[in-house]
Amino acid sequence: EYVDEFDRLEIDPLGRDGLVFIVNVNNPIESLTVDQIRDIYTGKITDWSEVGGEPGKIRAFQRNSTSGSQTLLNKLVMNGEKTMEPEKDLLVGTMGELIESVAGFDGSGSAIGFSVYYYAEKMKSDPNLKMIKVEDVAPSNATIEDGTYPLVNDFYMAIRASEKADSPVRKLRDWMLSENGKELLEEEGYVWARTGMEARSN
Repeated sequence: EYVDEFDRLEIDPLGRDGLVFIVNVNNPIESLTVDQIRDIYTGKITDWSEVGGEPGKIRAFQRNSTSGSQTLLNKLVMNGEKTMEPEKDLLVGTMGELIESVAGFDGSGSAIGFSVYYYAEKMKSDPNLKMIKVEDVAPSNATIEDGTYPLVNDFYMAIRASEKADSPVRKLRDWMLSENGKELLEEEGYVWARTGMEARSN
């Protein structure tokens, strides 16, 4: 089968992020397992007392089906199971709205939501929120980088394989995969995905 040369891509992991779960600071829960999170989002677990918390209905916020964080929930947590249909007031359009909704939801600590670590940690820190541990591992740059935090996902750079050796695109890609690119990525608060890998550029 003929494949157009321009459809061929060179794809390299660059950074790594984690899917994190956030609750109101009034919620005494500190850690959930992946199975418990899945059961919350399928509707099998509906009360905080079922996971060691105070009795009360779990209000599980979701994003729309095309959002990146909802896609990560499906990929990293749901294991092929479908999320329950959220109540109308528990479906939010943006990451910021989700974080604000969990922080402000009736003050009872009943809400749970999710975000990517970079956004939750760097962009929307809120004193009314806390990130919970997953499988007793707290999300952090270190645990996301070394993979001990269980819900991690790499992001990539892709260029056309047909790019010439001296093309600006290839030069930028090579620079991003070098130590200089690593420094820039980490300066911006992201996690480097290439520990133990050899960068392409010299």
